Amino acid sequence: MTEPTITWEDVLEVGAGGPGCGRLLINGRQPKGGYRYLPPAIYHDGHVYASTFVPGGFIVCAVDPERLTRQEMTGRLPYVRLHMIDDTCLVYFDRHDADTTRRLRLQRKQGVIDRMFGSRKQD
Repeated sequence: MTEPTITWEDVLEVGAGGPGCGRLLINGRQPKGGYRYLPPAIYHDGHVYASTFVPGGFIVCAVDPERLTRQEMTGRLPYVRLHMIDDTCLVYFDRHDADTTRRLRLQRKQGVIDRMFGSRKQD
């Protein structure tokens, strides 16, 4: 798959002096669920990683650019603005003033079927 085109629409400030969150579009289409996201989003290894705005904070998620399905990778965090991918980690700012960074290992949660039966790899 070629790298998808990531664009933003309707970016609005969240709260007084807060970050601007908007609609994420991947190849012109919005991921399922109608969530608002905090720019930027990062494409890596077949997924678009994005910070989803939810009441009381943000959730890091991986979006499948073809199916436009969203998989949560974290619980609710106070603030997450993505910065870059470094080896096997997603580096993000954990403060609005971009003062400190944190790392999140890029290991997406397994789906129900994979958890039940295990993933099947062929050699």
